Amino acid sequence: MKKKHHETPIELLEDEAQELQKEYRHFRKFRDENSLLFGAFVFGLAALIVINTVFWMHWTAQRLYDKASTHNVIVYPKVAKSLQDSRNGAVEVQVKNVQLNSKQDRAFAVEEGMTMLIMDVMIKNTSKQTHELIPVNQLFVKTEVGDISTLHASMHVSSPLPASTLKPGESVSGQVSFAVLKNTERPLLYVDTGWDDTTPLVIDVLH
Repeated sequence: MKKKHHETPIELLEDEAQELQKEYRHFRKFRDENSLLFGAFVFGLAALIVINTVFWMHWTAQRLYDKASTHNVIVYPKVAKSLQDSRNGAVEVQVKNVQLNSKQDRAFAVEEGMTMLIMDVMIKNTSKQTHELIPVNQLFVKTEVGDISTLHASMHVSSPLPASTLKPGESVSGQVSFAVLKNTERPLLYVDTGWDDTTPLVIDVLH
């Protein structure tokens, strides 16, 4: 482009002023365009940070939930029925001759509205170690609503289940009795020996 010839200093100044105005307009345009780009960049970066934060919060919460679930697993024992053999790897139990006895017991009276639940129980040590059987601590009855009954002596029990030291393969038999509510529909016998850290055996004795 041919450079314009300036005849006077005023014309020169006017031309320089025009050039400066052009350069300033270019600068403002560049600034405005880049301001929009910078704003878009900042917005995108902020959105990315938010999304990333939400993702990691969700991932961390899921990990904590999975970990807590793993360490707090509730194991519900399988419920067996009367006359069935019930096993858990360390003990074998069989229940038979289950009866509800509301006859008067002069020796071991029960409260009003209660009745005696009596049954024959066989317990066998199927583990590889010798274990102690303590019926008063290891046997109890629990209803579906959470009521718990421990052993209750009865004059109608002729051969109580004795506390025993059982070697591997040995078994012991006897009767156990519990005082339960008369309207109890599904009493569950729990045999919780704890041998070899096994779970309790649960038997639906009336079915």
